[in-house]
Amino acid sequence: MMRACSAIAVLVAAIFLGGCSYFQQSPAVLWYRLSTSATALYALFTLPQEHVDSFLKSYELFDKEAVTGKEDAENIVNYYQVINHLCAVGDVEKMYIPPVMDLKNGIFANQMEWEEKGMADKLSVGAGKKVLDVGCGRGRIAHHVAKHTGAQVTGLNIDKSQIGMAKAYAEAEGMLGKDLNFVQGNYNDPLPFANETFDALYHVQALTYAQDLKQLLVEMNRVLKPGAKISFLDWFKLDKYNPDDAHHHKLLQEVKAVIGAVKTPSAEEYNTALKEVGFEVIFSGEASIDGGHQWPLVQQADVFYTTFKSIVDTLTAFHIIPAHFKVLLERLVEGGQSFVEADKLGLFTTSWQIIAQKPVVKR
Repeated sequence: MMRACSAIAVLVAAIFLGGCSYFQQSPAVLWYRLSTSATALYALFTLPQEHVDSFLKSYELFDKEAVTGKEDAENIVNYYQVINHLCAVGDVEKMYIPPVMDLKNGIFANQMEWEEKGMADKLSVGAGKKVLDVGCGRGRIAHHVAKHTGAQVTGLNIDKSQIGMAKAYAEAEGMLGKDLNFVQGNYNDPLPFANETFDALYHVQALTYAQDLKQLLVEMNRVLKPGAKISFLDWFKLDKYNPDDAHHHKLLQEVKAVIGAVKTPSAEEYNTALKEVGFEVIFSGEASIDGGHQWPLVQQADVFYTTFKSIVDTLTAFHIIPAHFKVLLERLVEGGQSFVEADKLGLFTTSWQIIAQKPVVKR
């Protein structure tokens, strides 16, 4: 009971002092966000020490430029089984900063608008269609896409704890097994679906862990029906990034740790690979339509979490909440302003979108 009350107190303080966009939302969305945040806080309060240790160790993965084997796969799971709770405390439960659709709105509202107008509407799906979400996390994007389009969405994710949360939420909403399905699996293995199963496919900032991008794209092509469209929103280096510039390189390493990235490709690498395996690239470009940069939303998230950290520092100093909470927040906020700076400089982005299509087979 004491832990639950402490979680609520921490959350309320962070919201009011952190400038969070909670109160720009409807009462129903506000209640959902508050209840989700409180649940995430409780999960963090009761986190086993071995999960804390494995989470901190997982950051060694982000010093690399490629995922290579079993240990890296374990680090990915260890990272996400904790980071998903940290993200759910604030406005990034879906674990991505969206393209900026409207600067007057916060992160969550921009996510909702982009998922509808920027992605789902462009996949040309509706009732009776099947969509695959690769790297679905807690399943909240899949839930939104299913609600918005009427299509049946299947989510694939490596972390069984997130799959469990996705299924529980879908079941509570009466959508599991009908509008939503979730499968645990590693997309670096053959996709566990039959040929030509899906009418569309998307991923949101998930392919940085691909061991063999071309082979993964071959698998995606295999499970898609002819004429199916795909949407990728991902992390890319931009033309202004200079690998010989020491400051650029420093920003790269710090931003990778913030967003959980390994490989840092260019959009052209993806465009070329998509074409080589048979897709037609329809669009490849920055998806932010209000200002052309993500950094205002990144700044918003950074303000919330640095404020949250200050509150946690005080409460841990007085032994009101567990000491591991401070350790987790210190790791989380490190490099936040580097993300803001890099986006302002146009070095990297996590809001570059590629839309492609599997050609229709003429019979």
